[in-house]
Amino acid sequence: MKKLGLKKVAVMAAAAFTVLGVATSASADTQSDLDAVKAKIAETEKKVSEGQVALSKLESQEAKTSQEIATLKKNIAARSEQLADQARAAQLNDAGSMLEFVANSDSVTEAVSRTVTVATVVRANNQTLADQKADKEKLAQKQTDLQAAAEKQKKQNKELAQARADLAVQKTDLEAKKASEDEAKAKAEAAKKAAEEAAKQVAAAKSTDDAEKAANQAEAAAASVSSSSNNGNNNSNNQVASQTTSQASSQASSTSAAPVASSVNSSSVLAMADSLTKMHIPYVWGGTSLSGFDCSGLTQYVYGHFGKSLARTAAAQAAQTTRIPVSQAQPGDLLFWGEGGGVYHVAIYVGGGSYIHAPTEGQFVKYGSISGWAPSFAGRL
Repeated sequence: MKKLGLKKVAVMAAAAFTVLGVATSASADTQSDLDAVKAKIAETEKKVSEGQVALSKLESQEAKTSQEIATLKKNIAARSEQLADQARAAQLNDAGSMLEFVANSDSVTEAVSRTVTVATVVRANNQTLADQKADKEKLAQKQTDLQAAAEKQKKQNKELAQARADLAVQKTDLEAKKASEDEAKAKAEAAKKAAEEAAKQVAAAKSTDDAEKAANQAEAAAASVSSSSNNGNNNSNNQVASQTTSQASSQASSTSAAPVASSVNSSSVLAMADSLTKMHIPYVWGGTSLSGFDCSGLTQYVYGHFGKSLARTAAAQAAQTTRIPVSQAQPGDLLFWGEGGGVYHVAIYVGGGSYIHAPTEGQFVKYGSISGWAPSFAGRL
């Protein structure tokens, strides 16, 4: 009977080691993926910073070119005045034209001299006109080149900002997956330890009945741990699948009076919103893209990435939510300012009395504090 107990423990230990091996391997693979995403984020952030510097330089060059344009316009005006002066100088003795100016010479020598003067004036006039044309062409080309370079850089910056936001979501998903796998690994290690302890108890049992009893108890305990570990792995896989489709399952409770939890994964929402605060995205009335947001454009953009379609205005978004007191707000809920159809501002609650929003003209997407500007109510999607 004692051998039977040891056999049970051996089978239990083998199962525990198998679960532990799977959990350890999965955790290592996820960590590798997480490290790769973190490296991409660091690389992308560097490119974002370089892109912003490059755009600033182009804008500085554009401002400098505007000054050069103003200077060249003054030069062109001066040249035009010079042409007029030369024309007046050529009409000496009230001569009606340069030909009359030459014809009215008192001698051949004077005629030759006047002819040379006329030729010089003509060449100067032609050269001045050529210089004016070259200056205009130079300015036009410089303006075109700078504008094209600036637009290209803005497009690149926008693409980098989008990549950074997408990577932030991937990072959050992998961190959630890693946490679940680490929990499964810990449970598997506990099952392994239980199996080892059971082997000691069976070996030390004074009777076959005690050995069998110890084996059965240890088997039941370890099986429970292993079952929890397997459920943890399944939950992790389900969570990752859910996050991959960018929409978590709704949680409902018939015995609680608390509002239903958000159907959107709050961790992913907050990760994306946080990444947007680092991109210097300006407030733009009616803005719904990385080039500029207004308050409802920001929330619509963020939640839209996770399968939740929000209306265009703050008031309409408020109507889509279940109203709750601000004191009951959870990370990922929306905060609103105003009442009814007069709701005029919306933000994403991040917890700890803080929120992320697109404030107003002249400001960027950033964090705000309830203590600094208190919302009227919160809304849960």
